[in-house]
Amino acid sequence: MRGTLRVARWLFVVVACACGACAVPPTAPATPPLSRTPTPVRVVMPTMLALPVAAPTLAPTLPPASPSPTLRRVVITPLPPVIAQPTPRPLRFDDVEAWAILVALFPDLQFTPDGDLFRVNGDPNRLMWINSRAEGNFTGNEPELAVIVAHDAPRLAPEQLKPSAPTGSFLAILQRRDGKLLVAQRAFPFPTAISPQAFDVEIDRVTDFDHDGQTELLITTESWSQGVTTDAAFLYQWEVSQFAELWSSVIGEDNTAALNQTQYYVAASELFVVDLDGDGYDDLVLDGTRVDFARDTQGLPDLDRETMRRRDRRVFRWNGVTFGIDPARVTPMPGGK
Repeated sequence: MRGTLRVARWLFVVVACACGACAVPPTAPATPPLSRTPTPVRVVMPTMLALPVAAPTLAPTLPPASPSPTLRRVVITPLPPVIAQPTPRPLRFDDVEAWAILVALFPDLQFTPDGDLFRVNGDPNRLMWINSRAEGNFTGNEPELAVIVAHDAPRLAPEQLKPSAPTGSFLAILQRRDGKLLVAQRAFPFPTAISPQAFDVEIDRVTDFDHDGQTELLITTESWSQGVTTDAAFLYQWEVSQFAELWSSVIGEDNTAALNQTQYYVAASELFVVDLDGDGYDDLVLDGTRVDFARDTQGLPDLDRETMRRRDRRVFRWNGVTFGIDPARVTPMPGGK
């Protein structure tokens, strides 16, 4: 009996050891204790199969309003910096009013102010006004006042007007001596038969292109005819007894208010006076931009649809007599005008 029990115990021990070897070890706590800086875990996503995705439907691209020709890219070289001008002297004619200028020019006429205009001799249809003014040394070495006077008298025939007060716009140079305003010169370099309502004349700036101490007048005009606006620039210099034109050029045009145009456009130029080649004479530089417009169903300009935008540069160089075009520095407008 005892032998039988020993064998049974021995078998129980062997079976228990075998079962202990196969038992699952104790499970770790579900939530490990947190540390102050958790160790980052690199997550490896399983490789996904790329599924075919339908391409999004795009709206069709509309063709341009008008096909544009292939144009070469225009690069306008930056201009050299303008040399700093000396500190301007105090203006001597700041206190001179428009009424005093007109009285000095026409002492035999009566002027009644009406806003910025003046009625002449009480006639409501005869008006004068000062378009623009600037100071400089134009006819000599003393400071002078240059003014553009506009005279509109549509109901008066030219023979009814004195030669000193033609209709249209004209230039006058005034000086100041002993507190009095004196007329040094009257000049009529602009068409006097055109009303100032349709032919605007203004002094753009005063310049000394040859640096001789005597200033020149750069004058711009704007004319209107059958819906077309044309801008032009003129450079005048005093020579002995009159103002002589040294240079002129069209600087802008706008035909978008006209009818029956094959091409509607707006062209404008910015004018610079700068010495490009260092010869001591300033050159005249025109940097221009032209914008062409499509036409609507009625054949009129559609200002919301540009068909082309182009740039060009024209450079005029002093040749001792006048300003001529400098081909070496010209950047033509792509495709022509």
